[in-house]
Amino acid sequence: MSTPPAVAPPVPAPSPRRVLAFLGVALAVSTALSLPFAFGALPPAAVGLAVPLAQLSPLLAALLVRRRGAPWWRALALGIPSWRLLGIAALAAIAAFVMVPLARVLIGLGAGMPPSADALPLSSLLLAVPAVLVMQSLFAIGEEAGWRGWLHGELRPLGYWPMSLLVGVMWAVWHAPIVLALGLAPSEAVTYLGTIVAVAPLLSALREISGTAWAALLGHGLLNSARVAIEQNVLGPLEPETAWLLGLSSWALWLAVAAAVLHLGGRRRATTPGAVSEAALPVR
Repeated sequence: MSTPPAVAPPVPAPSPRRVLAFLGVALAVSTALSLPFAFGALPPAAVGLAVPLAQLSPLLAALLVRRRGAPWWRALALGIPSWRLLGIAALAAIAAFVMVPLARVLIGLGAGMPPSADALPLSSLLLAVPAVLVMQSLFAIGEEAGWRGWLHGELRPLGYWPMSLLVGVMWAVWHAPIVLALGLAPSEAVTYLGTIVAVAPLLSALREISGTAWAALLGHGLLNSARVAIEQNVLGPLEPETAWLLGLSSWALWLAVAAAVLHLGGRRRATTPGAVSEAALPVR
């Protein structure tokens, strides 16, 4: 008699109470750290001291609200189910976070934007970007363990696009206090927060195909290093009309690349021996 195929345990539905508690804790910390800037007690230049502390709040929130019964690192997707899949996701992240900024630069130049007059030499960029990447990735551990770690897993039963966009909206809401406290112009704030929502599905795709938040962590580091280096050292100051054009086009590019990475990475995952679906893992 043949052995019946193993049936994966049912995946629990998302818990609104846990999700709201997670967002509440993370948002409370980011708001508290933003208040000194809002009331002028700290200058904007000191934001580099507050942001790394705020980045730990999603990790703290996830540890507080996670379901017990399994190791905390699994609840936060900090294990590595497959080094091969992580390598594939890393290559996809590097390609995406170089190609999209380059495409944005080409759109800007095609729209008549002047090149940057303060661009760093290429040799300086090649030396600086890896160091900034390492630093930004270390700072992002707290964020990605929460957003693409615990929250991604909690909302995963909703389906990839609803889950990734909802995570992106919450991620943007969490950023809003410091954006408002620093007094960004409305157009700048909308562009900044909109980019966060648009990039979120790509980070979720990296997490989805690799099964670990470490892939999203690398993407986060590239977002704050390679992307910034390319965009700030090629294009000059943005005019309002061009800024909207670049913002909308880059949002579309991020979403399109997320869909491509998910599709191609999913095919690789399906052919990887030993790759385990997250749905088959024990309840967090």
